[in-house]
Amino acid sequence: MPQVELKREIIIRNCVIKGYHEFKVKPLVSNNLELRVDREYSNIHDADACVVWIPDNIPEDLKNVLTDKKRGLKLRDIEGLPCGHVPRVLASAFRYIMDAGGFVYATVNGEPKPSFPPWPPMLEKGGGVVIPCTYRVCPKSLKTALTVLQQHIENMSEKEVIEVTVS
Repeated sequence: MPQVELKREIIIRNCVIKGYHEFKVKPLVSNNLELRVDREYSNIHDADACVVWIPDNIPEDLKNVLTDKKRGLKLRDIEGLPCGHVPRVLASAFRYIMDAGGFVYATVNGEPKPSFPPWPPMLEKGGGVVIPCTYRVCPKSLKTALTVLQQHIENMSEKEVIEVTVS
């Protein structure tokens, strides 16, 4: 009987979405709302850049939830907009996984805030306002994706805090 690989996913905790200062889109903090991660083909500074998107199919019961009190924005106002980037090293791994037919999603765990250790400080390269999140990776090949992620995370200065589990 042929072996069938079960659909499994990789959860990456203690991560961030970067670039809030650029997009100024504040996503909803919710374990139920997944943000799609996709390639950013037009990024001239990073060929592997990946963008995190607010879904464009928000459930009706969430559309009027206030996401940015200061600017009076509701989830319906930011539906379908990008809200940030995946950290550079992770983006390279995610892009490889997506190019192989997998998918990546982000769930927001907290409000945007100045970058915090071990992420680069505010005024250093790679620093800025970040959005705490968890990434969910749905690869075509679990074994290959784990290998790629392990190699990339090993090159991150933030590797001590990143938690990777398979579910």
